[in-house]
Amino acid sequence: MKETFSGKRVLFVTGKGGVGKSMLSAALGISFHRAGHRPLLVEFFPDRRLEHIFKIKAEPYQETGIEKGFTYINISPSDALAEYIRRQLVLDVISKFVINTKFYRHFSNTAPGLKELVAVGKLYDLEKKRDDEGAYLYDPIIVDSPQLGKFVPFIRTPQSVMNMFRIGPVRKEAEKVNSLILSDRCSVVIVSTPDEMAITEALEAKRELAAMSRPALGAIIVNMAVSGTISITDTGYYRTRLNTIAENQAAQEAILGAVEVFITYANIEKKAVRGLNDAIKGIPVLTLPFMEMDEDELSVADSLSFSVDPLVTGAP
Repeated sequence: MKETFSGKRVLFVTGKGGVGKSMLSAALGISFHRAGHRPLLVEFFPDRRLEHIFKIKAEPYQETGIEKGFTYINISPSDALAEYIRRQLVLDVISKFVINTKFYRHFSNTAPGLKELVAVGKLYDLEKKRDDEGAYLYDPIIVDSPQLGKFVPFIRTPQSVMNMFRIGPVRKEAEKVNSLILSDRCSVVIVSTPDEMAITEALEAKRELAAMSRPALGAIIVNMAVSGTISITDTGYYRTRLNTIAENQAAQEAILGAVEVFITYANIEKKAVRGLNDAIKGIPVLTLPFMEMDEDELSVADSLSFSVDPLVTGAP
């Protein structure tokens, strides 16, 4: 498989609720780190799933080390807006005064899209950060993004703000952020499950992204596929095996009935994934098997990281 994310600086990971996008964000981070990169994992307040997975306690809006060369940050829109005000007013003493006024609180709560804009704007600042030798400090930035229904409006925020503000500092901020979103440095990863509804939503998101032209869809990860745990779909094979395992005919028929239901479901899954591949030719589709979610979620993320390696390294 060709290295999917070569040259990409920001990866937006999205999907409908319950498909495992946070777990796959963590797995991608682990895979990049193992490959010698310096990934930064980002999630937006109040979500703290990644903190829970990696068993870390991070202050909001503070970059926190997971381990050497592997970093995490939770971006609070309120903190992002306060930072933006400080940057605009330059003098910290004045900015603190403004931030504590009733007008500021009213403005920050009613200005359409402003908090979302500066939250995405933080990604712009993080993407530009360099180390002492001039290399990018974070490579890449992996964003555990809002769910599919909110994702496209989320990344459209800069353009929406530009449509409302024709001049001024807010317009300039939106233009700056939009220059990152619409660049070829960004890519989107959609996480789905193999059920028909999730795949339909993934394809609809793909069409919406295509209408925007950028950021481009880089890959779709089909997660929790039970069909990935079974290679033989011939019930005759299982009937023969049962003859050597259970002598009781009634027990054999009960077990075989359950096996037939499982095989039927697995075939439905495989058909849905084939349809997905046919609908998005040219975009990698990675199908991951169902895994038991035990209490140690970090172990699950670590196991999944080897499954997503082909997207990171290009190795089959």
